[in-house]
Amino acid sequence: RLTTFGELAMIITSNWDLFGSLFSSRKAVERIMANLNSLRGPIAHCSPLAEDEVLRLRLALRDWFRLME
Repeated sequence: RLTTFGELAMIITSNWDLFGSLFSSRKAVERIMANLNSLRGPIAHCSPLAEDEVLRLRLALRDWFRLME
């Protein structure tokens, strides 16, 4: 069985004792994962992203990597 992106967020937050040392904020992980999940739909279905969605994706990815600094 494959894991969905939404399930990945639940796995991380439900097992925070294992993943917490990788990230600076649980709330931020939840927020960014929700944001990325909403942006992944068009990408998963090979639809082009609007320019503003591309910007949102870049910012969300930047925020994600900052959580791991």
